[in-house]
Amino acid sequence: MAKVVDYLLDQLSRLGVEHVFGVPGDYAFPINDAITARADMRWIGCSNELNAAYAADGYARIRGIAALNTTYGVGELSAMNGVAGAYAEHLPVIHLVGLPKRAVLDEKRLVHHTLGNGQTTAFYDAAGHVVCARTILDGQNCVQELERVLATLRRERRPVYIGIPFDAAHDDVVMPDGDMALPEVRSGKQAAIVARRIMAELERSTSPCVLPGILTARFGCREAMRRFLSRSGLPHATMFMDKGVVDEQAEGFVGMYGGHLVQEDVADFVEQADLVLTLGAEMTDFNTGLFTQKLDPERIISVMAHEVRFGDGAVHAVDLADVIEALADLADTVSCPAGPGYLGMELPPRQADEGDDGVIRTHTFYAAIRDHLRAGDIVVSETGTVAMGMGFIRLPEGVDYEEQSLWGSIGWATPAAFGMAIAAPHKRIILLTGEGSHQLTVQALGEFARFDCHPLILVLNNDGYLIERLLCDDGERYYNDIASWDYTALARGFGGKDWQCERISTPKALRQALDAVRPGQGTYLEVAAPRYDAPVMAEALGEMQ
Repeated sequence: MAKVVDYLLDQLSRLGVEHVFGVPGDYAFPINDAITARADMRWIGCSNELNAAYAADGYARIRGIAALNTTYGVGELSAMNGVAGAYAEHLPVIHLVGLPKRAVLDEKRLVHHTLGNGQTTAFYDAAGHVVCARTILDGQNCVQELERVLATLRRERRPVYIGIPFDAAHDDVVMPDGDMALPEVRSGKQAAIVARRIMAELERSTSPCVLPGILTARFGCREAMRRFLSRSGLPHATMFMDKGVVDEQAEGFVGMYGGHLVQEDVADFVEQADLVLTLGAEMTDFNTGLFTQKLDPERIISVMAHEVRFGDGAVHAVDLADVIEALADLADTVSCPAGPGYLGMELPPRQADEGDDGVIRTHTFYAAIRDHLRAGDIVVSETGTVAMGMGFIRLPEGVDYEEQSLWGSIGWATPAAFGMAIAAPHKRIILLTGEGSHQLTVQALGEFARFDCHPLILVLNNDGYLIERLLCDDGERYYNDIASWDYTALARGFGGKDWQCERISTPKALRQALDAVRPGQGTYLEVAAPRYDAPVMAEALGEMQ
């Protein structure tokens, strides 16, 4: 007869979970032990729970699902910021929490990792705000509760919380009578009707534009969305949070739309369209250029996770993936006027700064990165000026791009990149981070080395929190200063003994270092940049404050 913890891990394995990130703890030992005993699952120990949560976030971006394991109280609270980010960005992370014995919880005993006030479910209650479903398992409810919680995870693409009391982990699972599986509601027929209505609107349009969004990736329909764009020939732009969701080398790609913060040519094209079709795109502050967009709601059709909005009206209970699949099937029925081509920013070609021994400016740094990218790379950009710089370069075909712009927790990128390296061991991970963010979660370098990952890491060092310097009324306030580290010593200090490590201060040296990157070897480059040299978007944000 199956035990609770084994039955749980069986379900996770069926969903495609092959690795579990976490930090061990006494209340979680039954879960830790069960994971390490399996041949189909690997325990990935991290330096702390926050890093583990960020790593799970990164893993879920590549694999579509991830698992995280912490102990009660101190462990789960340390991970909560990372779980909250996964919630905001629609990432299915299964948080497995080892709880004290049932009698401890029920009788409110004062044991370690509690608050000392008898509130033994305080952390479970807190988690309710950052997960889409939660449960505490035992042998009696295991099958039904897992079915409910995992069905919600699949529908919402957000984290869930599964707690297991120490003495319930090895309860025998009581199998319910009959089929307990929850029926999966599909919107295929209704989605087809909605898709035909959308196509009719597109056919009537004389100047349409599509804004594809990141939810197409989260809900597993990015390829169908790209097929729709390719077959229809519709011109399209992406917003900041949605970068990389389309092939930016495609003929119909116009550029990055960020309201009127930057790139007026793109904004003019999008806003003059007589029909704007958004596909899984959210109107966040960064996506809209701090709400400087001028889109007429009456001219927008918005396909979201579980509804489609036509101006002020809406059709509910239709799923994003079903609608986009139907649109892709109908795409060649629309005759579309040609778009204007790429209107976005252009960075200088390689030869423009070859041999330059001056300082590394923003345009030369991002141009060097662009020229170095190749199909199959996964690029991870840290929140802040790095993401703002990468947001407006045109990615080569076949490059996967990840950032965290909605939750925007600095320090996310380093451990998230590690999670992506575990999820895609045969792809090259390129991490771009500022030194301020890097300092928050730098221990993840040890995980890269320990698990034999070989990333290319570029740490842009501009002597403090640059985005904060730009946003506050006096950039020289000392809270924007940070400790001065010997960054090139970090990788080896954390276990990367054979990594290529170098401090770069000129465009020529940067190009040479990138040319010297070799497969199978970790590379860690500290790139020195002027204190206030910033991408155009960051400067524009500063001017709006």
